[in-house]
Amino acid sequence: MMQTYSNLDDYSEILAKNAKKASRTIRTLAADKRAAVLKSVASLLRESKESILAANKIDVDASTGKISDAMIDRLTLNDSRIEAMAVGAEEIAAFTDPLNRVLESRELKNGIKISRVAVPIGSVFFIFESRPNVTIDGACLCFKAGNAVILRGGKESLNSAKCLAEIFRTALRENGVDEDAVQLVQETSHDLVSKLLQRNDCIDLVIPRGGERLIRAVVEQSKIPVIKHFNGICHVYVDKSADIEKAEKILINAKTQRTGVCNAMECVLLDKHLPAADTARLVNALTSRDVELFGNTDAQKRLEGIAKITDIGDEANYHHEYLALKASIKFVEDVAEACEHIEKNSSRHTEAVVAEDSCVQDYFVANVDSSSVMVNASTRFADGGEYGLGAEVGISTDKLHARGPMGVESLCTYKWVLRGNGQVRG
Repeated sequence: MMQTYSNLDDYSEILAKNAKKASRTIRTLAADKRAAVLKSVASLLRESKESILAANKIDVDASTGKISDAMIDRLTLNDSRIEAMAVGAEEIAAFTDPLNRVLESRELKNGIKISRVAVPIGSVFFIFESRPNVTIDGACLCFKAGNAVILRGGKESLNSAKCLAEIFRTALRENGVDEDAVQLVQETSHDLVSKLLQRNDCIDLVIPRGGERLIRAVVEQSKIPVIKHFNGICHVYVDKSADIEKAEKILINAKTQRTGVCNAMECVLLDKHLPAADTARLVNALTSRDVELFGNTDAQKRLEGIAKITDIGDEANYHHEYLALKASIKFVEDVAEACEHIEKNSSRHTEAVVAEDSCVQDYFVANVDSSSVMVNASTRFADGGEYGLGAEVGISTDKLHARGPMGVESLCTYKWVLRGNGQVRG
């Protein structure tokens, strides 16, 4: 069983050193052994459904009325979400082994054969929001890639996370693998996080998932390399050439299918030259589904008599993540102005264009600098599972070392291997 320590210095020491030790043992673990552990995780999740739901109910009951409905949705587990975790573990188990892949190889003039080979990163400190399924997703992906992981979820999901992490550790024990390959931080103190962020002697990578405030705090404190998952200020631009039926379906899905997620649309950009009837149709499609719209003076004037548009105030407020049935709206001259707005206000997560004009599509793809760019498709597809990567540890808005949904290959690095026959350098 996992154990906590009253002294944070001692606890951080144990967590860091355990992760370092476990990373050395699992980096050479055979692919079939890693797969066996993940299959055991899937079985145990299904067998433990009642205890998982009981632990989750404690978290949900304690948080109801204290956090938003969108956050309660993220926190809540049910039969289908538990089954999705189990299926995800099985899918990751079935993936081609990401390790020991030869990424490139050649022979040098001196006869030495050189290759670049995929290897684990080592030990990962994964900080995430109160979304308990990420406990399993993150552990599965890190383990599949041969990494040890220290998991630190939001305090609201602590009981759920404890239950899920112990299920993973049970699967490790049952398969004869060091259970410290997966550790859950059971202290909610921010001071403990700060101490772990200094342990670059034992931890190789930090992946924070959560709000911008959390991520900035991690980046400022960490002595360890950080892959950032900043907020999802996602845009949909509807061009005058758009198929209006496609546009309506995409806007509804991108904003309302699930509001409290990072790939939900937060701003809609409408071409000023759209027919008035089409503009009204798109706006009504959102407001009739209880989406509150925020816009500048121009948007308010254009939509007078069609919909109530709350004044957005300062234009800087277009850089806002609502995670609710709310969205910003703005009218632009053309695709070039849409791209300029996105360049200024986007979080570099996901943007979409709805257009039939191929020149508009190509301009948007070329000029939008985000990790995912959608053409005539909802931003909600920006997801590791949808990309065929299985579960994800996050969607990186960085450009180095990974970008976009991070699956198992993003949790690997590489080393150079040179094989000679006695060559020496002159």
